[in-house]
Amino acid sequence: MQFSASHTEFIKSKEDGKFYFLETSSRVGGAHLAEMVEFSSGVNLWGEWARLENAMARGEAYQAPAPGQQYTGIVVSLSRFQHPDNSGFTEPEIVWRLNKDYHIGMIVRSDSRERVLELLDQYAERIHRDFHASAPAPKKPVD
Repeated sequence: MQFSASHTEFIKSKEDGKFYFLETSSRVGGAHLAEMVEFSSGVNLWGEWARLENAMARGEAYQAPAPGQQYTGIVVSLSRFQHPDNSGFTEPEIVWRLNKDYHIGMIVRSDSRERVLELLDQYAERIHRDFHASAPAPKKPVD
């Protein structure tokens, strides 16, 4: 990929500490990661992708903007409530709230990496306890 957006995911195993490839694609990442990047850096990945494609089509040079330097993090979960009440999350570091049926999520931003990690840990625990919903994976049909 020379002139496009790309998105690649890995996950780190708790059991063996190794990283495992999940997926790659020619697109900006989903799950509101573009919003998180913009709150952290001031760079809108969708807008920059369009500027890059436009510059390439016109034969012009593309210059990426200088990114900002704040820390951000995102937590998103399915919710057992159609419209979860997230008003109990009041910290000033919250810069974005997910507004989607049966979901709860927030983006936090700070100059401190430790503060972002602290909030994400607290929010993950609270969301799991008070809002989280999940369903078992469907059983594989027997051949």
